[in-house]
Amino acid sequence: MVVEGSVDGRLFAGNGVEDAAADPSLEQDPTSYASSVLADLVRDIHGGTHWASALVGAIGRWTPPREAVDGEELRYLLGGEAFDWLLLAERLLRGVEQASPGLVPAAAVERLLVSGQLPHDVTESHFREALGFDKYRAHLNFFYGVVVEEALWLAVEREVQKERGVRGLHHPIGVLDQVYQRLYRADLKTLMRRFRLERDERPSVKFTMTEWKEFTYSLFKHRVGNQDSARIASDTRKGLTMLEELWGVAPEVQGAGTVDPLWGDDDG
Repeated sequence: MVVEGSVDGRLFAGNGVEDAAADPSLEQDPTSYASSVLADLVRDIHGGTHWASALVGAIGRWTPPREAVDGEELRYLLGGEAFDWLLLAERLLRGVEQASPGLVPAAAVERLLVSGQLPHDVTESHFREALGFDKYRAHLNFFYGVVVEEALWLAVEREVQKERGVRGLHHPIGVLDQVYQRLYRADLKTLMRRFRLERDERPSVKFTMTEWKEFTYSLFKHRVGNQDSARIASDTRKGLTMLEELWGVAPEVQGAGTVDPLWGDDDG
């Protein structure tokens, strides 16, 4: 389910196979590199390529694992192994809108960023090929390690609330700590403090969105490293079932049981 080991050194070099030392983006000014990618993306769409196909192609070619945009750090690769491709998609589509307003339909952009669903112009095989093996594998790590993990929290929270309701406890105090205790054998404050210490950072109750995703992924790795395979499978199904309820559609199955939420019903 999760790919062990960091792939940061090569994931964002070309199509995920070259050595990072040969990565031209490392020698190029980050702003110039991003501008070049965006210019190519806008040109491809103007040239008749469907915006979604052009977008995943640009994501596949993208190399920097992180960048600063308008003073905000965008970290696309978490823990060296989990690829937040939608964050990169949002960044690129924002750049397209600034360069050529209205080029990509606003409703299609919103559908992608809210639901994570690509139009059918981009097939599953196209998406995999565009990202390359390592990026696609890292995308699955993010899906299971962040998206499904957060859905699992909601599912377990519902179980805890139901159990407390039977005992006449209807207030929310202590519910989240019970969720984390059940999944990770520690309360939230302890887990957050442990996360900070592992990164040699000062304790803080404030997380950026990126840090929260990294925290979530670290909890996922901790959980799967300390549970037996039957429990892992059960929790994964529980998280996927909650996702189906939230999205109103079951994540589609790819290949050998791989579950991926990308493809929707609208043509975009």
